[in-house]
Amino acid sequence: MKKLLKLEGYDLLSKKVYRILKKEIIKGSFKPGDKVLEGKIAEQMGISRTPVREAIRGLAAEGFVVLSPNQGVVVRSVSAENIREVLQIHSALEGLAARLSCEVINEEELKELENYVKKMEKLANKKDSSGYSEIDLKFHELIVNNCGNKRLIEMRKNISDQAQRYRIGSLSIPRRLKESLKEHQKILKAFKTKDPKKADSTSQKHIQNALKNILNKVIEKKENSHKVV
Repeated sequence: MKKLLKLEGYDLLSKKVYRILKKEIIKGSFKPGDKVLEGKIAEQMGISRTPVREAIRGLAAEGFVVLSPNQGVVVRSVSAENIREVLQIHSALEGLAARLSCEVINEEELKELENYVKKMEKLANKKDSSGYSEIDLKFHELIVNNCGNKRLIEMRKNISDQAQRYRIGSLSIPRRLKESLKEHQKILKAFKTKDPKKADSTSQKHIQNALKNILNKVIEKKENSHKVV
């Protein structure tokens, strides 16, 4: 029994480390290509290497880090192909969740969506992309968590964590905040008019537009890096 409790303790601790590391990667504290040093993290957290090792395995399974024989553990690079794959899946899941949610949303939840859009408008006017991103995430989580499909919610959660790395970058692009706000207003209108089909299409279009902006930024960055000074 004591051995079992010890194993459960390690499991809970590894999950906590996993959540912390994933949050830091999403925020950008760990940059693409940065090494994730197992020993250093364990020392900083005051724990053994075992839960850190398990957490890293979980991050590798979800594509946040890469286990390299030569370099050790590194944060996965943001390639155009990876961005395209993640956001294409995210777009489809977001659209389906919006369609299902639109059919069952109540007035209280609708009012909450409206309040989120009002907050986003204020943050967009202030050009606060970080604050905007937080409310943006809450807006979509309300819709998804309300859809009534547990498998869809789980699938979308996994892909959304990866997509969040790119969406934050998208909002830093000039004019994107204003464009994103208009897209959220269209999604809200679809919910207000009880139009599931429109909720689906506008939600998918919103994610697709983010994809285009991010890919353009990645391509531009690559082109600039190849320029001879």
